Amino acid sequence: MADQDTPTLVDNSMLEHLRMLIAHPSVLGDDSELDTTATAIADLLRQCGLHVSVHPSEGAPIIIAHRAGRTKRHILFYNHYDVMPPGPWRDWHHEPFVMAEREGRLYGRGVASDKGNLIARLAAVKAILDRDGELPVGVTFLIEGDALQGSPYLPNLIADQAHKLQGDVIFGFGGMLDGQNVPYLYAGVRGRLLVMLRATGPNISLSADMSTSVVNPAWRLLWALNEIKNDTEEVLIEGFYDIVAAPSREASKLTRGLQIDEAGRLKAWGMKEFLFGMSGATLARAETFNPNCNLGSITVTTGVGPHPTIPIAAEAIIDFSLVPEQRPNEVVRLLREHLLANNFDDINVESIKGAYPPATTPLNSFALELVASQVESAYGITPQVVPLAPFAVPLHLFTAGMNVPALPLGLLQPDSALRGANESVPLANLQAMAALIHNVLAAFATFDNIP
Repeated sequence: MADQDTPTLVDNSMLEHLRMLIAHPSVLGDDSELDTTATAIADLLRQCGLHVSVHPSEGAPIIIAHRAGRTKRHILFYNHYDVMPPGPWRDWHHEPFVMAEREGRLYGRGVASDKGNLIARLAAVKAILDRDGELPVGVTFLIEGDALQGSPYLPNLIADQAHKLQGDVIFGFGGMLDGQNVPYLYAGVRGRLLVMLRATGPNISLSADMSTSVVNPAWRLLWALNEIKNDTEEVLIEGFYDIVAAPSREASKLTRGLQIDEAGRLKAWGMKEFLFGMSGATLARAETFNPNCNLGSITVTTGVGPHPTIPIAAEAIIDFSLVPEQRPNEVVRLLREHLLANNFDDINVESIKGAYPPATTPLNSFALELVASQVESAYGITPQVVPLAPFAVPLHLFTAGMNVPALPLGLLQPDSALRGANESVPLANLQAMAALIHNVLAAFATFDNIP
């Protein structure tokens, strides 16, 4: 719960702003809607008292908004406005792009990730400006529309606008709440790599009768995949684990003590148990430290004609969840060499745009100390510190050049459903996050332990 001395920040006016943002169906890849949404967000930022510039990119526009503060200290907020496709509308209790409130929860595509999170941050900034006429510290918002595709156009923007993106700490998106609705504090986030594997066969559709003498690309692809990962979840690529940094003693200790809402997850996800029946410290360690390779999709092109046929081509999308010291380019190189060594020179390997390495913040960082103190003050509970998040956010794009701490902070819960129907967030959690950001802004101005 929020500090009792903090007023309700996400008031009816801010809820209307959120309703307006939800009404923009800014589905990833929809250029027209992404452009319209960027314009609406830029207008909202100006209404909240910030100086705004909108930057075209090869994808969606990227927005930078700035407001100087009373002190030289500065916070950079990183958000996104692209959302997942809603899927079949019949699966929703309400129209996906019309925000609804029911039993204390807000529903709508983007309400949990990341438009609700953006509104919580803006509500905190606006409340301070309305009350004091100035901010205790400077703030910058960077808001993009290609985050769900790996932020492929963000590096160029950051390089070009580096002078506008300075800060003492960065708050990214993607953070989760624990079973008591208290934010986890993450000292790092994973990296991301998507790869397409493609096998080709005959250039015309052939009857399956010819399968005794014609290569079947679907089988070739399946056999190649079988050489990448086994049924014990071990990645078989030679050298894949060699470049993984071992966790520190302190990180291991923190992970052993993590409390994960296992029952809440299993219920929300309709599962009986986690992989291999993992639970407790074993589950926490796997989610925190283990790199992984996931098979996202397999597509087989059969050409024209009735089945059975020999496919013309087969493709698979695999993704790698990278941990400290792993780099996308190095993993792609190892993958190619591994396939060649196992006689799969016919499998084409293509890295998909949007790869980035992991990012870490020292466990003794002032940013973790500052936010932990404010979480404890606001919620009455000491927050759990997670050495490495189980998800990927491109914070490395900021930390690599700026050498400042970067923490994801968000509203996600097991039942948020940001990839399914009925995405939602409790209004109380939105209010609490706004209050936390409000208090962090105030505390940051006077915090002593900043380098």
